[in-house]
Amino acid sequence: METIIDQVVHAAGHYEGRGDGAESGPFSGVVDIRALLEGRGAELTYTATAPDGTLLHEEHTVLALDMWSGEPTLYVLCAELEGLGELLQVGETTFSNGRGVDSFQLQIELAIEGDVFQYAWAWGAPGDDVVERSRVTLTRTR
Repeated sequence: METIIDQVVHAAGHYEGRGDGAESGPFSGVVDIRALLEGRGAELTYTATAPDGTLLHEEHTVLALDMWSGEPTLYVLCAELEGLGELLQVGETTFSNGRGVDSFQLQIELAIEGDVFQYAWAWGAPGDDVVERSRVTLTRTR
């Protein structure tokens, strides 16, 4: 059975596209996906840039099996949040930190269909619902 890790590893390449964010508005996005250690995981490097060239988001993420639980896990390092985030797979294409630090909930969805890659961030402050805040749809260019 193909896992989300297998899907992402097989989708390795350079992706470019457009997105929209609740706080940022429209933006352009670039994602590079690279297989790691003979397909044991994948690295995703993601940047989002405003139309005026301002860098909105920079992220380095590793998708791999957690060595203790054996579950597919996203390890997210981004400029907006302090530290390394660990998000466990909670749905076919969705990863979550659960209640997180101080009950801040974060979810990331990644979906691949052919040469199209979608990446979405959703979050909720303590006591708030988790709401999608940013989504980018990208197409493989190489």
